[in-house]
Amino acid sequence: MVQMKFLLIAVCFLIPDVMGELAIQKCKSGVLPTKLIIDGCSQAPCAIANGHNLKFHAEFVAPHATRTLTAIVIARVAGFAIHYELPEEHRDGCKKLTNAKCPLAPNQRIEASGEVPVESPISNVMVNVEFQLHSDTAIAVCFRIDAKVVKG
Repeated sequence: MVQMKFLLIAVCFLIPDVMGELAIQKCKSGVLPTKLIIDGCSQAPCAIANGHNLKFHAEFVAPHATRTLTAIVIARVAGFAIHYELPEEHRDGCKKLTNAKCPLAPNQRIEASGEVPVESPISNVMVNVEFQLHSDTAIAVCFRIDAKVVKG
């Protein structure tokens, strides 16, 4: 009986984590983050406010050694790929690392946090946003997420 109560309590604590996990999609290359938190979004499509910053926390394992990480964002709208030009201060992924500094070793566990500005010429549109972190030689980390750009 005590074991059954313990099991029920454990399930009650685990369900919100499983149900609230943000669904991310794999890219053609690069590893997926092991954990991703986007402020204000527990399931896709995420509502992202135009003209505001999108706050995030991500964890990943570096697939190979690198001295640099460069952030790139691609938005897909109605089948068209639009390369989003990040402001220069947001391109250096090494500056977003919270538990390490570049250079990175292969298989190193990495945590990153920060903000990314959202600037879209239109609002109330569904997009598939691809976030890439390029290493010295390849795409190291990449994921896609469905979102809706809303008026800020």
